[in-house]
Amino acid sequence: MISGYCYQHLAKLGNEKHRDIFIRLLEELRVKFRFDVVGYVVMLDHFRLLMREPGIDTAGNAVETLEARYRRRYNNSARSDEQVWEKRFSDTHVLGSEATVASLVSMHQEPVKEGLVAATEDWSWSSARAYAGLPEGVVTVEQFAAASRQFSRLETKGERTSVSE
Repeated sequence: MISGYCYQHLAKLGNEKHRDIFIRLLEELRVKFRFDVVGYVVMLDHFRLLMREPGIDTAGNAVETLEARYRRRYNNSARSDEQVWEKRFSDTHVLGSEATVASLVSMHQEPVKEGLVAATEDWSWSSARAYAGLPEGVVTVEQFAAASRQFSRLETKGERTSVSE
C-alpha cells in the first residue's frame, strides 16, 4: 500500500475540485503505466493506494509521476510554487488475502473515522463505492475477490460499512 502525505499535513486535497483532479490523474496514470488499482482513498491531506505492480516501469515511478503532475496542476490553479507533498511517500507490501482485505477495510473507513461521511460508500474519492456495488467513479478498480465477497455479505444483511463494524 502506498501512502502519500501533503506537505506538513496541510489539506491540499481539501477542496473537492482538487480531489477530482487527483483521481483523474490517477486514472490517466493507471492506463499509462498499466497497473491495477485494487483500492484507494483520497483524503483531505493524504492518499492511500493499493495497487499491483505496473506493467511499465515501477510503482515508485508511477506514484512520483502522479505526485508531480498533481503538484503542477495544484500550483497552476493556486498561482503558486509551493511544496505540495512530503519528500517521500511510504510503500508497504501487502501480502495475502487477509492483509489485503484488512488494508481495504482500513482505507475505506478513513472518511467515516474523520467524520466526513456516515458510511464508507458515501465518500466519492474512494474505491469503497465499487466494492459496495455502486457505480464506479473515475478510477477503474480491479476488485480483490475476497474483499468483494466480504462487502457483498454485508450488503445482503442490509448493513452499511460504517465505523461501528
